[in-house]
Amino acid sequence: MTAQHVYQVYIRAEVEEVWRALTDPESTRQYFHATHWETPPVAGEPFHTSLPDGRTAVDGVVEVVDPPHRLVHTWHPVYDVELAAEPPSRVAWELTRAGDRLTHLRLTHSALEQSPLTSENVRDGWVWILDSLKTLLETGAPLPRADLMPENA
Repeated sequence: MTAQHVYQVYIRAEVEEVWRALTDPESTRQYFHATHWETPPVAGEPFHTSLPDGRTAVDGVVEVVDPPHRLVHTWHPVYDVELAAEPPSRVAWELTRAGDRLTHLRLTHSALEQSPLTSENVRDGWVWILDSLKTLLETGAPLPRADLMPENA
């Protein structure tokens, strides 16, 4: 099992635009499997994201909020009973200006040693989310749902 997944993507948008898309509920609903933050992320505070029907998708604790460059939080998916039984892992979002209207986004999902199901679940899941975020910011619309995606994604 992989204890850490690292993803990198370049997005044709200003760092502030990418940050807003990561933390704004209206934006996340468009690219993050229709989930959204219930409250803005605050360092040291618990958080949860919600599914369209109001159920909690993921909960955790926000560890670092450094707008518009860094957001770190624990990650405990609760939308699935088996995933919810695993301990929380950790997600770090790092945004760096890479040029004129160009942002480098690095997502590191770590602390997965005791969470093999979560590790497997997010391995390709983050690719979809980051691709859809990039598409949303560059075209104004997220990716359409892929025919090959599982129904619960």
